[in-house]
Amino acid sequence: MKQGLSYGRITWSFADDFDPRLPCLPAPIFNFTPLRINGREKRPDFSDKVALTLLRRRSERAIPFREAYRLWHLRGLRVDRDLGEGRAFLRWLDREQLSVNLASRDFTLHRYFTFGDPPSHDPNDELAQDLSFALAPVEVYSRRVKLYLQDAAVLNLLSLPFGHEEDFLNLVRRYVAKRFDWELWKAPAPLFVDWVKSEARRPLFLPGQLGICLPQKKT
Repeated sequence: MKQGLSYGRITWSFADDFDPRLPCLPAPIFNFTPLRINGREKRPDFSDKVALTLLRRRSERAIPFREAYRLWHLRGLRVDRDLGEGRAFLRWLDREQLSVNLASRDFTLHRYFTFGDPPSHDPNDELAQDLSFALAPVEVYSRRVKLYLQDAAVLNLLSLPFGHEEDFLNLVRRYVAKRFDWELWKAPAPLFVDWVKSEARRPLFLPGQLGICLPQKKT
């Protein structure tokens, strides 16, 4: 059964009941697949930030994610787990000088990011190097503009706890228009996420507005 929340004139769907007709907050982005450790089912409890770090982490030694997680769970120090599972696992990888190979079976993405034709970066786009998220271009004053956001900024936007809900691309258009003014006035421009917070807004996303560009996963 479809469920939604209504705030003023905007209705949006729950994360676990994605409806492409409604704006949503596509978070959490990653849902890790449970695995068995000593006969018991265990689901990795990692934040989206930790998941992105794991995907982009590189070292001379890389082992399958499930093997690394089992080893850490069996050998990891209890004191480390006070950091939270994700940070403790990353610290253990640092100590062991390891990275992990995440396979397609290890996690699923929020359905928002797999629906339709989400935006993606051109592989030759130098400005997009090491960026995990792609934003759909907007048109402002008859100019087509593409905004680039660092991973931390997108994760910050997806986790805003409050604010007046507004369509994400509408916020981007308003910000870009402001940027044109600030450039004309030679005034300093705040970062997009800081501007959104100062406007007391909380972005909601429709399909096709935000895409995720991950390193190639193994199958």
